[in-house]
Amino acid sequence: MRVDAGIEQRFGRHLHLSLGPSFERMRVDGGRLYAALQGQVSAGYQFTPRVFVRAILQYVDYQYNVSLYATPRDPRNQRTYTQVLFSYKVNPRTVWFVGYTDNRMGTDEYTLTQRDRTLFTKVGYAWTF
Repeated sequence: MRVDAGIEQRFGRHLHLSLGPSFERMRVDGGRLYAALQGQVSAGYQFTPRVFVRAILQYVDYQYNVSLYATPRDPRNQRTYTQVLFSYKVNPRTVWFVGYTDNRMGTDEYTLTQRDRTLFTKVGYAWTF
């Protein structure tokens, strides 16, 4: 069984917000195999036709019935993912991106702990022949 919901709202021409929660549960002959709560929040702001910024936060919480799995696993697994992205369109063929990502993970044994973080940049250019 999976239930999804979502709401998206634009505030004028510049600000965009969205929220997307979902719930998932899987049953097998032995009972509930797992249940998952997932959600995503994102916001974007278009400063000009050339410049925008976007932020995304995702959360997932899995709860497993470990007795129904052949391999050992933690009964609970939580994860978060965060991303912030800045984009600047230099010209119609060239775009420059700068961003930051952050991942966290938690189980029954430890709370959400940062696993990694990344600062990145990318330049995209369209070649024409």
